[in-house]
Amino acid sequence: MPMRNPITSTKIKKLRVKFRRIAEKQKNKQITIIFLSILVGLIVGLAAIAIKQITYGIENYATKFFPGFLLILTPLVGLLLVNILNINVFKKVADYKGMRNVIDSIENHQSFIKLRLIYTKFITAGITIGFGGSSGMESAIITSGASIGSNMGKSFGLNYQLRTLLIGCGTAGGISAMYNAPIGGFLFALEVILPEFTPALLIPLLLSSATGKILFELIMGENLRFDEHIDSFSYHSLPYVILVGLAGALTAMYMKKTYSLCFKYLSRLNNPYVIALVGGSVLGLLIYFFPALYGEGYVSINDLLHNNEAGIWKNSILANPGFQPFHGTFILIVLFFLRPVTTGLSLGSGGEGGYFAPSLVAGGLTGYLVFKLIFSIYGSRLGLEPNTLIFLGMAATFACVMRAPVTAIFLIADTTQSYGLIVPLMITTTIAYTFKNYIDSYNPLQKGDHGTLQMEKFILNQINLRDIIEPIFGKIKADDKLRKLIAHFSGHENSVTPVYDDKEKVIGIIELKKVRALMKNFESYDSVNASELMDTNFDVINYTSLRKTLLDNPSIIKEHHILISKEDMIIGHVSSYKMLSIYNQYLNNPDRLFAK
Repeated sequence: MPMRNPITSTKIKKLRVKFRRIAEKQKNKQITIIFLSILVGLIVGLAAIAIKQITYGIENYATKFFPGFLLILTPLVGLLLVNILNINVFKKVADYKGMRNVIDSIENHQSFIKLRLIYTKFITAGITIGFGGSSGMESAIITSGASIGSNMGKSFGLNYQLRTLLIGCGTAGGISAMYNAPIGGFLFALEVILPEFTPALLIPLLLSSATGKILFELIMGENLRFDEHIDSFSYHSLPYVILVGLAGALTAMYMKKTYSLCFKYLSRLNNPYVIALVGGSVLGLLIYFFPALYGEGYVSINDLLHNNEAGIWKNSILANPGFQPFHGTFILIVLFFLRPVTTGLSLGSGGEGGYFAPSLVAGGLTGYLVFKLIFSIYGSRLGLEPNTLIFLGMAATFACVMRAPVTAIFLIADTTQSYGLIVPLMITTTIAYTFKNYIDSYNPLQKGDHGTLQMEKFILNQINLRDIIEPIFGKIKADDKLRKLIAHFSGHENSVTPVYDDKEKVIGIIELKKVRALMKNFESYDSVNASELMDTNFDVINYTSLRKTLLDNPSIIKEHHILISKEDMIIGHVSSYKMLSIYNQYLNNPDRLFAK
């Protein structure tokens, strides 16, 4: 391993110290975070350029190295390479998978994300997609951007709230640069990554998003995923908008079920190399017959946008005139059903990537197939462009797959430069998202208020544990009388006290309010034992693991009394009153992100 340059290391440390001193002198922390949000945007913009260049470079090399029939080998080689790297080189971060783990890092790991994630996912995602894997580059840029923000916050000694904000800035800048969608990147960070919205978030996120996009465009030129756009929309076509919304929701449900089945059956093979071998072989075979399934799949959508339906199968053996009956709509339907399968095979076989691209491509195909269906009924009287329904299908499917309807609206409007579609985009995403949630409401696994849970975890992560712990003094035995209990509570400010048996083991707790209820009953002072008043519904948790326990199960404080132990001694209990007080103080502070 190469040794670190001590001179460079010393300079970095001096820079950190200098920055911290400057930051501490600032009365308004917003100045510091604004500067850092711009810096994060610049670095993430460079990261987006890197991942794009790596992916396209590998793709060009792979398609030239494996021409013709040998194309069947490309996914197999890519997935084997990724598994080799994850098992032998990147094993400490191999299980970190994009958005899901970024959110988990915010909720359960104090917004600390490992530094090596800045570059490891570049390599594995680039290999997966470059060698034909059907997934999206956004997973790598989300992970990288989040890691950049987290480690910058850590380097400059920022607190949990500000580290979390910089993670959001990294994500916003990455999506903005990758998709030429500054508003979409900004909204994605707000809607999906960050646990709450406050006015204090707006400026840093907007600056980071804009900076990432500007830097990417300055170096790479204007980068439009889809170079066709819609300028206007006729409201006579609203029934089709509704139809696309319903179709997009059904597509999202089909995709989710397909992914689940692919993961389920591939995981039965146990050995990761065998999984890569099987998954890569099947994927290669599908790509050989349908080359449009190679990689992210945006090329296919652009063919449809340019009215070049034949371009989708031009390199397939099915382009042979002998297969003429299989051309046209049949091929599109097959591609629609196979696209989620290829994504499930790619990611289920150990490949890297995200669900952005698959959902956009599947949604685009959905919109185009809906257009074909309507056109077959009304013909030229339809008066509607296929591109309109393609874009609406993308938004509807993306909203349901990523659970981000607001992001879907502006991501599609940004990416396609079709701002004239804002209203139909709003309608179709609302219908799709509502319809899918209605179906999911019958599935108990889909129920739950994740937003509330995420907020509770956000607050738990930043509070000082000593602020919610009420100390406990003295000891009460199971056979102690009510008189002693009254004296105990009179001498201390405890609201609860533990009850011990003869072996010094806690067997229950007694609340002050239960003792107060008996204080006027003088006859019970010497007849009622502590064991008769105690509640056995309690947990004893070590102080060092208290935060993790609360994060894993925030509702435990509502369901149990929690006693805190340290060095095998009970030192206090978690006060639900103090917890509620801190929670309310936080929520009532509109500028809470920058509060001390």
